[in-house]
Amino acid sequence: MANDSTLEVDPIDSVLERAIEVIGSKEAAMRWLGTPVRALGYATPISRLASSQGQEEVRMILGRLEYGVW
Repeated sequence: MANDSTLEVDPIDSVLERAIEVIGSKEAAMRWLGTPVRALGYATPISRLASSQGQEEVRMILGRLEYGVW
């Protein structure tokens, strides 16, 4: 029987997967995560991933990017 913790997805990994989905490639997503974003007060998205609130902010921005809401 598998350990339940092996089925859990790391929240940071889920943000990275979402960035790849929205931006189109892993390389471009990684570049975006390291680029200052105005909507985050010019912080980099990757710098916000340490907290659940920051992860949610980054997900929200990715959603806005996906739908062209700027």
